[in-house]
Amino acid sequence: MPTQFTPFIEWFEATIVGSPIWSGIGLATAAIIGLIVIGAALKLLARGIRGLLDSLASRKRRSTQGFGIAVAPIVGPGGGRQTRAVIAALDAHLGLFTFGSPFEIVKAPRIRTRGAKGLRSSAIRYLEKSSTDLVLWGTRDSGKQKASELEILSCAGSLAPADALHFEGFFPFLNAQNQETTSRIVAYLVARALQPGLADGSAFKAEKLAPVADILVSCIDDPDAVQDRTRRTLEHDYSSMALHIGGETHLKRVAELRRKRLSSGESLPASFEVHARVDLGRALLGLSEINFDPVRVREAMDHLKVAVEMLKADPILQMAQMTNQAVQQGQAMLANRKRFSVTGGSTI
Repeated sequence: MPTQFTPFIEWFEATIVGSPIWSGIGLATAAIIGLIVIGAALKLLARGIRGLLDSLASRKRRSTQGFGIAVAPIVGPGGGRQTRAVIAALDAHLGLFTFGSPFEIVKAPRIRTRGAKGLRSSAIRYLEKSSTDLVLWGTRDSGKQKASELEILSCAGSLAPADALHFEGFFPFLNAQNQETTSRIVAYLVARALQPGLADGSAFKAEKLAPVADILVSCIDDPDAVQDRTRRTLEHDYSSMALHIGGETHLKRVAELRRKRLSSGESLPASFEVHARVDLGRALLGLSEINFDPVRVREAMDHLKVAVEMLKADPILQMAQMTNQAVQQGQAMLANRKRFSVTGGSTI
C-alpha cells in the first residue's frame, strides 16, 4: 500500500471507525436490513396462508345437473363480506329466475392473474376444470357504500368455455338494510348472464316471464336500490318482457317508464334510445288496441319514426342494406339472359 495513504488510514481508524456515530450508522443499517428481511418473510407467509385458505375454500361441483355457478373472492376493502353477500343473494333468489332449473353455487379460488387477457384465460381454465357454467370475480375500491366492479364469464347455457360470453359492470353494495331489493337485483344480473335470453322477452313463454317481470318492477320502483346504469338494464329487460306478456297494466308501465326516461333530458346511448322509443311506440299502440285513442296513436308513430331515422345511421344496418343491394344486383344479372347471351357471359 502506498505510504502516502498511511496517515489517512490511521486518522480514519482513530476518528471514524471507533466513533459512536459510526457505530450508530452500522446499527441503523443492520436494523433496516433486518426489517426488510422480516417484511419479505411476512409477505411470503401471508401469501402462502392466503393461497392455502383459497384452496381450502374452493370446491368443485358435486353434481352435473342444472347450472353451476362459481364465485371467486371479490378483492379489496370489504371484499370478503361482499363475496359472502353475493353467495347468500344467489342462494336465496337465483331460483326465481332459472324457472325451476336446479343450480349449485361453488366457491372458486381467487383469480390472481393481471390484465384482461390473463384474467379471461384463468377464468376459462377454471370453467373447464370445474365444469361450471359461469364464473364471477371482482374488485372493490375503498369506500363502505361503493359498488363492486364485477366480471362474469358465462357459457350461456351451451357455449364451450373458450367461447364463453364476457360481462362486466357494477353490483350494488349489499348490506342488511337493502338486501330485500338489492339481493334480488344481484341474483337477476347473474341469471341474465347465465341465460342471455332474459334480455329478450320473446325467448320464454309469457306465463314464465310474468313473475320475473313483477320482481323487476318492484326493483325499479325502489329509488335507492340501484345506480342508473343497472336501472337502464332492468328497464330494458322489463319492457321487453312486458310487451311480450301484454295486458293493460304492463303496457301502461312500459309507456310510463319509457316516456319518463326519454323526457328526462339526459344524454342516452343511441342503442338505448332506439329501444326506448320502439318500446314506447309499441306500448302506446297496444293500449290503443284495447281502447282506441288517436292522440296516443300519433304519439306512437312519432316515436317509431324517430327510431327508424336513428336506425338508418347504424353502420351494421347500412352494411346490411349494401349487402342486400349487391344480392339484388346479382339476381338481376342472372335474370337478364340477353346480357349474358350477347357478352358470352363475360363482364369485360
